[in-house]
Amino acid sequence: MGVVLCILDGFTDPEFDPADYPALSGLRRLRDVDTTLGEKPESLNCILHLLGVRSVPALLRGYAEALGEGIPVGENDLILRGSWFSRDESGHCVAPLAAPAEIPSGLPCRYVSLGGYKSLLIFPDLGASAKELTTYPPYALAGKLAEDLCPRGCPELETVFQTLCLPQCCCIPWGQSRPIALPPFPEKGCVISGTSVVRGIGKLLGMDVWTVPGATGDTDTDLSAKCLAALDAAGKYPFVLLHINGADEASHRKDAREKHAFLAKVDIEIIRPLAAKLPYFVVTGDHAADPRTGNHAGTPQPVFINRFT
Repeated sequence: MGVVLCILDGFTDPEFDPADYPALSGLRRLRDVDTTLGEKPESLNCILHLLGVRSVPALLRGYAEALGEGIPVGENDLILRGSWFSRDESGHCVAPLAAPAEIPSGLPCRYVSLGGYKSLLIFPDLGASAKELTTYPPYALAGKLAEDLCPRGCPELETVFQTLCLPQCCCIPWGQSRPIALPPFPEKGCVISGTSVVRGIGKLLGMDVWTVPGATGDTDTDLSAKCLAALDAAGKYPFVLLHINGADEASHRKDAREKHAFLAKVDIEIIRPLAAKLPYFVVTGDHAADPRTGNHAGTPQPVFINRFT
């Protein structure tokens, strides 16, 4: 049986206590690790660091999302994530909001809704401008005035931002990138995730990506199906990355109760059965996510393990 690394996205926060989760607290806390390595507390960087990639390309996020969704892009395209936020009466970003299926026609980009608050913006043949751009990742933007988040360095992108900056909602573009390659993971691996960027990480590293029906990348994900898939994959691969994203999404919604309830469900439906059935099972987080603010934090993440070798 292979090793299963379970990464809980947005795992910890100032109120986190392993004792709240019986199966987790039954594992051995090996150590706490700095998943950021001096970079921003963002899933792409942190997960790649956990997988042994020490130098993460700066212009990768949008491309990884496109890969994870199977969306074709040109080698010279500029690709960005677009995160949708609601706005209050004074124009400040409040919380993630469902992305529209379409945007107004005539804009200089291709738009793809990824479900939930997530979308992609693809600008043909503008990849060279990626390194000149200034954008604002949304995991620290709750409470910011939307107009202050206008990207700089590409007139076409600025036009799209201004068009999509509406009184009730806005689209914050970030994660500018162009197609790039990474060295392959050193052993045969499998990724199980309902989140596009993590599936993209798997593809970038040459891993197989399994599709699990009901895996949504939010708190409504089918944890039992993901658990069964992880057990199946562990019998076929030496390494399995099982990624679970709901705690991060609940934190962005500023719902501490939802986050705690979801982690309690993970404890029962993922951690307890996998720790009992797998010879080598590891649990950690990619980064912290504080439901009081809705933002990420770079707090070192605890690593729990069910045995030593």
